[in-house]
Amino acid sequence: MILVVEDDPQVARLVALVLQRNGRECQVVADGSNAFVRANELRPQMILADLTIKGMSGAALCSALKAQEATRSIPYVVVSGDRDIAEKARQCGADDYLVKPFDFPELIRLVEKYARAES
Repeated sequence: MILVVEDDPQVARLVALVLQRNGRECQVVADGSNAFVRANELRPQMILADLTIKGMSGAALCSALKAQEATRSIPYVVVSGDRDIAEKARQCGADDYLVKPFDFPELIRLVEKYARAES
């Protein structure tokens, strides 16, 4: 299961659709605080999170999850149109980043790189 943290409903719906069409189960959360709770409850295979989300920012969410033993090993990919995304991803401890706008093959490549196969 992939946790998608995105506050733009259209982007969230599109990402969820692409993931589901590629055989991935996903859950969408619109803000950082709820994402933190869900990540701890669900222990997803990976997290795809926008940097600019309501509540706790994507970078703060990443730092908080990477600071906890229980969630540290979950691959975390930041998604943003920010031109400093690579630096921001590195600073918060993200495993990778995806620049908006992105194409679907790029999204799937990252998912296949980080998400363990469904068992």
